[in-house]
Amino acid sequence: MKTSTFSIPLLFCLLFIGGLGNTFAQTFDISSGGAPTITGALGGSVTGSSSVTGNLAFTVNFGEVSPANPNSIVKVIIPVAIRSTAAYKVTASITGTASTNVQGIQATDVGFGANNLISMGNRAQICTHSSHIFYSPFNNDPAATRSIDSAGRVSYLSDLGNIATTATILSGPALSQVSAAPAANNGYIFDAIFTIVPQFYATSSGTATITFTISSGPTAPC
Repeated sequence: MKTSTFSIPLLFCLLFIGGLGNTFAQTFDISSGGAPTITGALGGSVTGSSSVTGNLAFTVNFGEVSPANPNSIVKVIIPVAIRSTAAYKVTASITGTASTNVQGIQATDVGFGANNLISMGNRAQICTHSSHIFYSPFNNDPAATRSIDSAGRVSYLSDLGNIATTATILSGPALSQVSAAPAANNGYIFDAIFTIVPQFYATSSGTATITFTISSGPTAPC
């Protein structure tokens, strides 16, 4: 099993993703999938390794998230590389505390989705039919599926509140032909997408830690 974590100090909308160690016999691996992007930010940034063999380690500052930001949404896309020599699943979970003020930024104010699985190259395991599954409700781009709830707050089909308990976001058959050791062409990359809509939030503080894990998954045909 291999895990990667990131923390979000909710007051400052700071996102940190950090890769942790290798799994036994390199059966599974998770790492950076390339350069991340950020759009719609005012004073925001995203930094981290763009190498597909580097650790999953990014720092994202959403920047100004009050109405002073004239953009309709701040969107961050972080490519995640995954490799395995056996059927796998990718899970996500969140721990920590949200703002104690319900008008402050909550986990549900940060949209979270996953999509766009693509092969890394000629050492990836290519199946004859589509057997990699993004699980509902995470199989969406939260920037495209947001809406306004009855309280006037932005809501998403999926958000960080959906991983209050460990949730599977993706699974499928083996991703790599021979080895899951980090290489430039022996696995797949998917996009982890995070969004927040600039609006009035009460001043507050809170932190949360999200853990991504790749491990043995359900049997899947290839």
